[in-house]
Amino acid sequence: MARVEFTARKQLRLPAQTVYDALVNWRGHADWVPMTRVRIEEGDGGVGTVFIATTGLGPAALPDRMRVEALDAEAMAADLVKIGPVLRGDVRIAVLPLSNTTCEVQWHEDITVPVLPNFAAPLVAAATQKAFEKSLDRLAKRLR
Repeated sequence: MARVEFTARKQLRLPAQTVYDALVNWRGHADWVPMTRVRIEEGDGGVGTVFIATTGLGPAALPDRMRVEALDAEAMAADLVKIGPVLRGDVRIAVLPLSNTTCEVQWHEDITVPVLPNFAAPLVAAATQKAFEKSLDRLAKRLR
């Protein structure tokens, strides 16, 4: 079992509220995260909502089951817990306003992956961080 931890940071030329609203639209992640589909299992998107974001194709698809633990609209932050059989751990998404038209997204994950050997964790963390940063670029393009 390996621990994978990373923080993706991305400055976007968009208002913080616009970005936060898009990030906490769980179904909407399928629009900007490549090869991902989202299914809400229970809840309305708020605290307690459980959803599965499945990324990949066919037998290589990885289901990522999560529960929304906290939403703080004022601080523009969300806390999720990964509760799936493969990925388990914590996610913190925060949007920091830098000006009226610019913000920084900070997406932090601290997860365990039982099928991953420890020596591979740094490589997986780096690749996943880059993938999230690219996905945030895609989000910004969709919101402009």
